Amino acid sequence: MRLFLIRHGEVIPPAPGAFYGGTEVDLSDRGRREARAAARLIADEPVTAVYSSPLSRARYGAEQVLAGRRAVPLEIVPELREIDRGRWTGHTPEQVETRWPGDLDRHRLDLETWRGHGGESLGDLRDRCLKVQDRLAQRHEGETVVVVSHLFPTRAMLAAAAGLPLERWSSLRLPTGSVSRIDAVEGTAQVLWTGRRGGEDEA
Repeated sequence: MRLFLIRHGEVIPPAPGAFYGGTEVDLSDRGRREARAAARLIADEPVTAVYSSPLSRARYGAEQVLAGRRAVPLEIVPELREIDRGRWTGHTPEQVETRWPGDLDRHRLDLETWRGHGGESLGDLRDRCLKVQDRLAQRHEGETVVVVSHLFPTRAMLAAAAGLPLERWSSLRLPTGSVSRIDAVEGTAQVLWTGRRGGEDEA
């Protein structure tokens, strides 16, 4: 299976720098342009299926990929949604530190299992996303598939292909609108296009 991973376009966060994770936020005008540009980049690929997070910012990107591909199915996959940030949602890191002192440090020290904010750990997110990837690999052997999702689901799949532990996920620079590719048969992963600088932190 050849797997293309597309991160949705730029969004309008609830407040500058605030965590929003698996909640709904709107795409900016630039974000919609980024989604269309990402779709154009793979317009000539022989895509047989498109999978999307249920969140609207990812679904918009999936719809752009499907434009002109009437016979290609779209499947919404709940497990591809962005990480659940629990009580941090809507707050900036500074606000989190003020309201819940020590939360951020405890999270950084235990990326695998810490859920003290009532949301998910990075280990939780990794496990659910890799289960999806395994299902797709079994279902689409020898085919080309697109997944449109978010920063952390994309990092989870790329990190697994590259053999990177959770502590090194931040080294995977994936701006909004970026397109990455994993060739399962060849066992390779590479970022094809990063769209633009910035737009890194979807929290």
